[in-house]
Amino acid sequence: MDILEEIQKQFVSFSLKEKNIATYLLQKGNEIKNINITELAKITETSTSTITRFCKKINCENFVDMKIKISSIYQEESKSQGLNIFDNVYSFYDKVIKNTIKSMDREKIEEVVSLIKSAQRIFVYGVGSSGLTAIEITQRLLRMGLNVTSITDSHMMLINSSVATKKDLVIGISTSGHTKEVVNALRMSKKNHGTIVSITSLSNSAITQVSDISLTVYNSSFVDDQRFVNSQFAIVYLMDVISMMLLADEKLNYKMNRTIEVILKEKD
Repeated sequence: MDILEEIQKQFVSFSLKEKNIATYLLQKGNEIKNINITELAKITETSTSTITRFCKKINCENFVDMKIKISSIYQEESKSQGLNIFDNVYSFYDKVIKNTIKSMDREKIEEVVSLIKSAQRIFVYGVGSSGLTAIEITQRLLRMGLNVTSITDSHMMLINSSVATKKDLVIGISTSGHTKEVVNALRMSKKNHGTIVSITSLSNSAITQVSDISLTVYNSSFVDDQRFVNSQFAIVYLMDVISMMLLADEKLNYKMNRTIEVILKEKD
């Protein structure tokens, strides 16, 4: 695990000021080689003492040690500066994918695939952009003949979670890991003995605390939050992986193909 991965892993536990430092380093760490600790404190609206404590938290001896470790990571990435907009977008997605692969736990993903295949009912919770992803996941699983419902309204989430049973699989999606509506609904589902799976970009966040299994992807805002890009991209990548693993099952693959045939005939 390199220093940037360590920062992402600990992000939830940082204070507000420390999160300012962490966000800057994750987004613009390539600039740190040109600034000193006083300049970083000014940029992040913190203090040199806060930065020093932050360095200790991420297992660096001091600011200089942190600066060297981060600069070494960004040496290769600095070559991408000056690229045109097409290459820049590609570079963005490439970084998100590579970091998501690093954070993926294959055994956990395989366990989730097994749970999806064996669940009597599947409910997928998400609001906002995560709600759109929940709908997409639901459409894919429906085409495989699975009993799945997406719920994107916070009121309906609570109603649904109150009737979840031990035979149900409940999947909650929250990039931040702290979406109140989703976390509360998952907590209620767990009280009713439903099996809880979460998909998030921050480990040790609120949503992971109420989950039986948590799948973690890379947070695209750690690359850059100034560009208009899909914040759900890493989750969609994970969704593609899970879909392909499910389609390795002959029965699910057959049902998917039958669904496609029916849709094509309807269009004719």
